Amino acid sequence: MTISFFAHDVLAFGRSDRKREAGAAATTAREASWTPPRPEPVMLDEQAFQMFYRRTAGALRAYAARVIGNASHADDIVQESYLRLVRSPPATNDPQQLRAWLFRIASRLIVDHWRRGRLERGRLDESAAVAGAPGPDLPLRLDMARVFERLKPQQRQLMWLAYVEGADHREIAEALGLREASVRVLLHRTRRKLARLLREGGHGAST
Repeated sequence: MTISFFAHDVLAFGRSDRKREAGAAATTAREASWTPPRPEPVMLDEQAFQMFYRRTAGALRAYAARVIGNASHADDIVQESYLRLVRSPPATNDPQQLRAWLFRIASRLIVDHWRRGRLERGRLDESAAVAGAPGPDLPLRLDMARVFERLKPQQRQLMWLAYVEGADHREIAEALGLREASVRVLLHRTRRKLARLLREGGHGAST
């Protein structure tokens, strides 16, 4: 699927979906009492969406693939994330804020996927394991991916958002629906677990 076709399809679907929602909400809005107006969402045109997609799709797919462990399911998460971004855009066109919003959507979709019990366990999906991973050493990347797979899905999300996306505790809390204080504790525990797994796998000196 080309980027331009994907962008056109996503934007068209999002516009039609918003029209249906607007029509259904119009009657309710007329009957409702007045409330302070909320910031208007900022709609992306096709060119802006294509540029945003090119800059974020690879990283988003790598995140989903590493956490879920299945490349096909990761593709579903990525497509649905962009659809939801177009349907309910935030009140900003800042690229960094849009990226954070996109990863928040994907994080919640991953949690939903995990809760439905569709997370595949067992043998590592190697196409997912190396998705978006830097460096030329494929055997090492696969070995590290197998260690990463031994973390729980939420722990994978925490580590990826903190160390790959560079998100702070507040941003991670918003993405995963956690309290900021909980993120600090969970990250600390996850780092300790990952360090132990790496030592057991022969990476780094034991302490």
